[in-house]
Amino acid sequence: MPGEPPTRCSPPDATPLVPTRRGFLRLLGSGAALAALARIPGVPAAARAAAPGRDAASFFDADQRRILASVVSRMVDTGEGAIDPTDAVATVDALCASLDPALTEPLPLLLRLVEWSPPLFQLRFARFTSLPPEEQDECLRDWMTSRLGLRRMGFAALKNLCMLGWYSQERSWASVGYAGPLLGRRGET
Repeated sequence: MPGEPPTRCSPPDATPLVPTRRGFLRLLGSGAALAALARIPGVPAAARAAAPGRDAASFFDADQRRILASVVSRMVDTGEGAIDPTDAVATVDALCASLDPALTEPLPLLLRLVEWSPPLFQLRFARFTSLPPEEQDECLRDWMTSRLGLRRMGFAALKNLCMLGWYSQERSWASVGYAGPLLGRRGET
């Protein structure tokens, strides 16, 4: 109401820098969005349309992209060692910017929860991005096998986005035996 002092609540579109109780409750209410993100079909054409260089708006901030890059590099196992997640993160960023905001709203908070999950869920006094690779794997495994269904849905959503981001890149195709499209792309002869 006009004339009343402002409340401590942040506007609905504001993303807190650290997970708050209110933010976690919003995430709990976003289970349907996470479930939908976990089931985005792996359509390379959709990922290519949202690929970097297409003048798409950025969805994630720099810190969230850094967390996502750590998650991508741990979730994508090509059997050939560590990958460079830069293009995969850019593809996921552009794809999320092109999707319905109601669907992607929980992703920034989900990434922050992954970042702070070692102290929250495993009683480790370090953030996800500062853990060595083996402990990052253990942290993600904890998300995957959690008794909390929302954590498992969050893991599935992140895994789906990571795989979509990585396998939409031409440089990943050889590792799965895909030689590329049979028909040339538009503009190619």
